[in-house]
Amino acid sequence: MEWLWYLLLMVAGFLAGIINTIAGGGSFLTLPALMLFGLDPKLANGTNRVAILLSSAAAVATFRRHGQFNQRLAFRLAVPTLLGVPVGALMAIYLPTDTFKTLFGVMFLAMAVLLCLNPKRLTQINAQPEKLSWKMLPIFFAIGIYVGFIQAGLGILLMLAMSLLNTGDLVASSAIKNWIAFIVTLTATIVFVSYGLVQWAPGLVMAIGNVAGGVTGAKLAIRKGNRFVFVFLVVVMLATGVKLTFF
Repeated sequence: MEWLWYLLLMVAGFLAGIINTIAGGGSFLTLPALMLFGLDPKLANGTNRVAILLSSAAAVATFRRHGQFNQRLAFRLAVPTLLGVPVGALMAIYLPTDTFKTLFGVMFLAMAVLLCLNPKRLTQINAQPEKLSWKMLPIFFAIGIYVGFIQAGLGILLMLAMSLLNTGDLVASSAIKNWIAFIVTLTATIVFVSYGLVQWAPGLVMAIGNVAGGVTGAKLAIRKGNRFVFVFLVVVMLATGVKLTFF
């Protein structure tokens, strides 16, 4: 009945693809699914990157096709994030994955509450959005370390970091977030592959569902707009915070 396990991976990948594209945190579905499949946590962590890599590419292509992609800003934000990824990936290889779980869980819960108290921080359109400054580069570098370490919750952190630019356009931010996710996941995947921590068969099967979910999530974000993305983001942040803090 091995095909049932592959079907589970595909379904988990599809749901995670939607969640990752709109907000982030889909790895909390795919990582347990891979471990149920029989992979140990470190091997599951590496294998999970294959599916995320392909779904991020599909999501970016969808956003680009609908004119929702700021290429210049995407590249500028990707560079500092990318620099932190190898550091985090090596930490994931040599350190226990629970090291920072509680810390980030509390942070996600706190930020979700703050966003509910002040939703305009993310959703209000500013005619003169703040410019990207060097002061924000360490934030994206730290996010790169985190994503190299665990991946789960990357999208949430990127959306929060981009809220500092105060553009109010969550759909455009989601497009940039998926581009950065593709670039940094590619880097992390190379590191994991070089250490033999990727199982290609389950990774590629899950990627089929992830790609379909990535396209579906991008179309939902474009069709439903900022309000939908905001509500989705807050719900996923709360769920992520609870998962990291208590489970």
